[in-house]
Amino acid sequence: MADLYQKHKTIIHRLLIIWMVILGVYLFFRYVFSYIAPFVVAWILSSLIEPMVRGLHKKFKLSRGFSSILSIIFMLVFIGTIVTGIFMRFSEQAQEFARALPSYYDSFAHTLDNLRWKTESLFFGLPINIQTLLMDNVDEMIKGFSNRLAPGVGKGSIGFVAALPNALFFTIVTLISTFFMSKDKEKIRAFIERQLPKSWVVKIDIIRRDLFGALLGYIKTQLILMLFTSMICMIGLRILDFEYALLIGIIIGIVDAFPILGSGTILIPWAAYHGLSGNLYGAIGLLIIYGVVVLFRQTFEPKVLGSQIGVYPLITLMAMYIGIKVFGFLGIIIGPILVIFLKTMQKIGIIPKWK
Repeated sequence: MADLYQKHKTIIHRLLIIWMVILGVYLFFRYVFSYIAPFVVAWILSSLIEPMVRGLHKKFKLSRGFSSILSIIFMLVFIGTIVTGIFMRFSEQAQEFARALPSYYDSFAHTLDNLRWKTESLFFGLPINIQTLLMDNVDEMIKGFSNRLAPGVGKGSIGFVAALPNALFFTIVTLISTFFMSKDKEKIRAFIERQLPKSWVVKIDIIRRDLFGALLGYIKTQLILMLFTSMICMIGLRILDFEYALLIGIIIGIVDAFPILGSGTILIPWAAYHGLSGNLYGAIGLLIIYGVVVLFRQTFEPKVLGSQIGVYPLITLMAMYIGIKVFGFLGIIIGPILVIFLKTMQKIGIIPKWK
């Protein structure tokens, strides 16, 4: 046994390192990340605006602090202008939808009544006691659905309002941290490097660069997929002559980015509603849109994400699936980043490369 251990000592040690790295990443995202999230976001933002800060500092001889402030303001104005333009159109359609909501609710209630009538007609041939039992259950189900719908929306609105102070606090902390990280970038970097052995500095720089590239690649991938999903939905809804195509298309694109939800949480119930209402054309059209969105995402997501983060698409798909199973929603991000981390460990020689 001792001879076998000595023979495979290096492999065993490296396997232990791999498991320790995986365990460390798991514990970090599970228990630590939520406490440092605004500072991680601030580090990403400070890195994104760094070329602009450096340009203002060198070209116009501005202080680095003032250059950081101008860059943050420019970033906020740039993002704000784009978001405001989209939001204004989005808001217009949302207001129109809100005004039309009572008529939609009446139509929905009418559809439920028709469903109840059709269900009753199916039961007429059954014995009276079975008819009574089944109809009581149908009535309870329909009433329960109607009664739960409004409170559910109300609770969601309350939850959204309650989350606003936390979101505002998160944003303020992130922006202030972005300023200091950008202003004192070299001082912070020099301080960290002084605390580390010189042999670690180069390796940590490689890890930082590769992981940062992977994170940006993931964000870019999700934005690309959200954009194309929204476009597919908007085009499909316009072809089907549905109102509020922009509003609903954007909402579906955002929801589709969440693996637990997906576009089916909107499109499938909507198709079922139109099917029950007798609008088979609309129901089939919505199901076709859903099929196209699913096919597009399943076909292109691993490929696009793999090209952005430099990992083979099949490995990316496996990492996303296992990540979701282990970490839940965040696993779709953590899985591919963990693969990048292991790949970086190979690059700096801690883990042996594949032959």
